[in-house]
Amino acid sequence: MMKMNMTTTARNKITYLWLFMLLLFCNSCYFPHYRSIAESSLYDIDFSQGKWFLNHVTVNGKAWNDLSTATEETLSPCLNDSLYLSYGKRKAAYNVPILTEKNSKEQLTILKATNSVDYVIQVVGNVLANDIGGINLKPMKNAEESSASITIQVYDANEGSLIYSHTTTGSIEVENNRDDVVFGKSAQTMLKKCLKKELKTFTKYGGCE
Repeated sequence: MMKMNMTTTARNKITYLWLFMLLLFCNSCYFPHYRSIAESSLYDIDFSQGKWFLNHVTVNGKAWNDLSTATEETLSPCLNDSLYLSYGKRKAAYNVPILTEKNSKEQLTILKATNSVDYVIQVVGNVLANDIGGINLKPMKNAEESSASITIQVYDANEGSLIYSHTTTGSIEVENNRDDVVFGKSAQTMLKKCLKKELKTFTKYGGCE
């Protein structure tokens, strides 16, 4: 009987230890908060119509190949032979620079005149803050944050205008005076999650779920 009680006591201690470790882990975990904003109320997009050009995905102005590949893999089944790329096997013969407010009117006019493409898809990412990695061992004497966003835009070459713009932003903020281990998400990880959310919304509005 005494041996059984000792075994039970040992098991209870192990259980309490695991519960304590789980509580400590949860208290140290910081999960991203995501919010989505529609910058345009116009969602007149239809994947069954026209020729679509996909530019490189850029983050803070630089091309990110893994995000470009993920976007291509998601959109290819929806657009099939109507999808043209700025890179790879489906690379188009024409070049479309990253469109901005300054150059979009001129570039869309050229595309309309050459009848080379009907729509330009542009995926733009931004790392807004990158203070927190996956696991942080250093004490945090000041509040720190990681934040990233992905915006998908569609320009209509025939209309010469932006017809779709939607942004998802993810962020984590850790309060100051944290001396323990912090488990969070890096801005790069949040970029991928934001892109996944944005592509889900985009394909839904385009008629491909």
